[in-house]
Amino acid sequence: MKHGARAILASILLLPALAGQDVKLDYSRLQPALNELSDPERGVVNDAIRLIKSGSHSLALARLTELNQRNPQNSSLRILASYALLQLGNLAGAFTEAEKVHEATTENVYACWFLAKIALLNGKTAICRRELEHVRQSGQMAAQVKQLEKELEKP
Repeated sequence: MKHGARAILASILLLPALAGQDVKLDYSRLQPALNELSDPERGVVNDAIRLIKSGSHSLALARLTELNQRNPQNSSLRILASYALLQLGNLAGAFTEAEKVHEATTENVYACWFLAKIALLNGKTAICRRELEHVRQSGQMAAQVKQLEKELEKP
């Protein structure tokens, strides 16, 4: 393989990981749904968050998987798992998990914003626009909505 082809292949393989660097979690917005968990479960979540912050996304995802199975309707757990998948470069997996956030019963405007962001990274602009409208209607996160709208308009 020639040097130029290797560089192109390397950049294609890095695209998902680079896309994940653009997403920053707002842990404070996750708190309401996390408060619904038991004390031992919150301990596992705190450990998973510590792992995410230290860059150990695979370990964090392993901790979150069992919690998500026991608490499938908890939007914050789904967001954390989606974020870990995104940081691992799994855009499709991050989107699948983020869609489950939309189905969760713990309502959270941040969940709509997060799904919009992950949808945009996956090229699903219609879903991004739909979720941005949910956030806009809530009257919250106006700055984040404007930023995501700018990203949506980029070619």
